[in-house]
Amino acid sequence: LTFTVQGCGKVGSTVAKELVRLGAKHVQTCDLFPQAAEIKGCTQIHDWANTSCDFLVPCANSLAITEEVASNFPEGIKFCVGATNSPFANEKAKGIFDKRGVMHIPESISSAGAILADSVEWSNINLYQTVEPAKMYGWIRDISREKASDLAAHAGKEPQYVESNLKNVVPSRDGAPVGKDFEKWIEEHSSTTETLIVGGGLAGTATAFSLAEKGIRSILIEQASSLSPPTASSSGDSRMYRKMYSSEFFSKMAAQALERWGDVEKKSGKKLLQENGLLFYGEDTGETVEGSVLGAKEVMEKLNLPHKYYATGDEIADAYPALESCRGKPYSGVYEETAGHIRASKACEAMAEGAGDKCNVKLNSKIVSLDNQGEGGKVVAVTEDGETITADSAVVCAGAWTNKVLESANLPQLNLEVWQVQWAHFEVANDVAASIPQAFHFRKENDIDGGLYYVFPSSATESVQNGGKSFVKVGVDFRTGEALTDMSSFNYEGSQEVLKMIDEWVKEHLPSVGERLDSYCHPYTMTEDSYFVMDKVADNVAVFSGGSGRAFKFGPLLGDCMASLLTGEQAPVDLAPFSATRAAVSSNLNKARQPVVAYLDTLGA
Repeated sequence: LTFTVQGCGKVGSTVAKELVRLGAKHVQTCDLFPQAAEIKGCTQIHDWANTSCDFLVPCANSLAITEEVASNFPEGIKFCVGATNSPFANEKAKGIFDKRGVMHIPESISSAGAILADSVEWSNINLYQTVEPAKMYGWIRDISREKASDLAAHAGKEPQYVESNLKNVVPSRDGAPVGKDFEKWIEEHSSTTETLIVGGGLAGTATAFSLAEKGIRSILIEQASSLSPPTASSSGDSRMYRKMYSSEFFSKMAAQALERWGDVEKKSGKKLLQENGLLFYGEDTGETVEGSVLGAKEVMEKLNLPHKYYATGDEIADAYPALESCRGKPYSGVYEETAGHIRASKACEAMAEGAGDKCNVKLNSKIVSLDNQGEGGKVVAVTEDGETITADSAVVCAGAWTNKVLESANLPQLNLEVWQVQWAHFEVANDVAASIPQAFHFRKENDIDGGLYYVFPSSATESVQNGGKSFVKVGVDFRTGEALTDMSSFNYEGSQEVLKMIDEWVKEHLPSVGERLDSYCHPYTMTEDSYFVMDKVADNVAVFSGGSGRAFKFGPLLGDCMASLLTGEQAPVDLAPFSATRAAVSSNLNKARQPVVAYLDTLGA
C-alpha cells in the first residue's frame, strides 16, 4: 500500500513515522512548509491532491477535500482515514468519494483522542493525573483501531453504509463513560517476566537463547517489524567468523564461540555457518580495528592454529587468480582455512526460536520509559503502545539506540559512537565467482579512505541470487563522514564518494567482477578501544553495546556472558576488558577506571 500523509505537523509527522516503524514501504508526505515533510523513510511530494495513493491520511486543514479534489483524485485510492476534523468541504464532496468506493472512517472514530482522554479524567481523576502518558496513548490507539475496524466490518466495507452503522460502534450516552475501561485495559496490557531484553539483534537473541537454556523466562522487545531488522547492524546474509586475530584474547574467544554456534545449529536444526576460508592480505598497516596481516600471523603461530602465510604479492596472485592485481606489490597474506561466514539474519532467528516458549518476542514494540527502581526492586518498562512489562532484571542490547534507552531509565550513558558503514553487491560471472575468496584487504589510510576493504564470496550472498547469476559482497570497514552520537541524523543512503571508492577498489582488485547491483549503509556502534561493553550499569540492568563491527562471530558466547551477569555465575570469558567503567566508554560511571585500563594494556590489543 502507498500512504499519503497530508499535513506533517505534530500529528501528521507522528503518523508518518509510525507507518514507517510498522513496516510501511511507501509513505508519501506533503505539507505547506516543505521542511516539515522531510521525514526519514518517507517520500516528500508537493501536490497531494494529484499524486496517486491507496490510503489518504488527512492531517492538515479542515474542508480540504473539495468536490473538485474528490472528483479528480487519481484512480486507485481505497481509504481515507485521518486526524483532520471535517476533511470534506461538504456532503457532496464526501458523496463523490463514496461513489468512487473510497472507504472513509469519520474523524469521530479515527481521531477521538481528546474526548477519550476527557472520559478517563471524568471517570478516574487520580488515574488521569498519574498515569504514564504512553499508556493513555496506547489505549486511545487501541480503542480507535478497534472501533475503526468494527465500523468498516459493519458497513461491509461499503462506503455508503458507514454513516448508518455508526450506531453499532459508538457507545450509548447512557451509563458510565468509556474511560471507565481504561484501568482494566492497563491490567490486560501488562505482563511479567524474569528478564526483559531490549533489542532483537545478535546480542538480544543470543541472551534469550542462553537464558532459556538455564530455564529463565524472558520477554524480548524489538522496535522494528522483524528480528535483526535492516535498519540496524545484525541483518543480512553474512558475517565473518575467524580465529585469525592480532589479539590472543579474541582468537581464543572465537574458538569458544564456534563451539556454541554448534549448539545453536543443533538445537535449531539450521545450517548457519559455512566454512569457506578467509584471506588477510595487503600492506603492513600496523594495527587497525580489524588487526593486521602480520599481527594475525604472529598470533596464529603462537597459538599453533593452522594457517598459510604468503610472503609476497606474487605468492598471493599465484594462489588466487582473481587477485592478480596483487602481483608486484609489497603485500603479504595469511589464510585461515577453517574460517567462513555466518548467515546473520537467520542466526538471530535461530537463536530466538531456540529459546522456545521461554522467550516471548514482541515486534513493533518500542520502549519509551524504563524504571529500574520499581516496587520490590523490579524493572518496569512501558512501550509506545502502552504495554507495561515488569521484570526482575533487564538487558539492554539496543545497539546504536543504547544511550536512548539508558536515558529513558535515568541511567548513566556510555561513550559510544555510531558509524555509517557502507557495502554493496556486485554481479560476477559464475565461473569467476568460484575463484574469489573471502578476503580482507589492508592498505594505509588516505584522507577519507580508511584503507580497510572486504569481499564475501558468492556463497555468502543468498538473498540476491537470481536467474542463475552470482554476486559478491564488497564493503569497507571505515566510517562514512563524521562519527555520530545517535541515530537522529543517520543517513541510510550513505555517501556517493565512498561508493565510488568501493567501485574503484573492485576495478583494481577484482577486475573480472561486473557492475554494482545495489548499496547499503548500516550503523556500527563503536567504542574508543574497539572492545564491547558487557557489564551491569545498575544492580538489575545489564548492557551489551559497542560491537565495533566485530561482535557477530561471538554471538552465543556473548549471550552466555550476559546471562552470567544476571545469574551471578562464572562468565565463560574474563569480562574485565568489557567493563562499563573503563575510561574508554565511561562518561558518568567512575568506578575503578585505571585498573581496567591497565588490564587492557596487558592484553595487547
